[in-house]
Amino acid sequence: MSLSDSFVQLSRDNLTLVQFISSLELGKFMQELQKRQAKKTTLLSTAFDNQKKATYDSARKQAKETSQEGLGYLEDLRVMLLELKKDEIPFKKYSHEVDPLWKNRETSLASLYDLYPSVVDDLFVRRAQVIDDASGMIRINPSKREKALRSFLENARREVDRSRQKEIEATDASKLIKHYKALLFG
Repeated sequence: MSLSDSFVQLSRDNLTLVQFISSLELGKFMQELQKRQAKKTTLLSTAFDNQKKATYDSARKQAKETSQEGLGYLEDLRVMLLELKKDEIPFKKYSHEVDPLWKNRETSLASLYDLYPSVVDDLFVRRAQVIDDASGMIRINPSKREKALRSFLENARREVDRSRQKEIEATDASKLIKHYKALLFG
């Protein structure tokens, strides 16, 4: 081997050696980086776990407090219901008192109907007769009915026109007042 060949071989070996050394340093660097990332991940994971535990503990505490408040409220409600139950008036007491009155009412109505049967029977007959008489009067005098209808419609139209005129006058007066105010204050 010649000197130049040895030099080339040596430079290749050096290059390989440099690559080897740099690959060792790169490997150490990567290991160190992975260790740091693992520490960071572990710290983040630990912080997350601690935060998660704190959140769960807080939620459990709130749930327990809410449950205790609910139980207290239910107990207060039970006591209140028992007090109301003591003050309750039994239905049977009053229903027994009302039953004889109800039966007396039925017997009173029956005796009243027995005394005056013609009034009740005659009432419906008289009502039907009054309605028939009014209907007959309308049929007998259609000209008077039409005249009364026209008169009514004319009066209604005059009243509507009068109320519209009053509304217009009120609006005009309101505008005039606003105009004078604008002149005085403007």
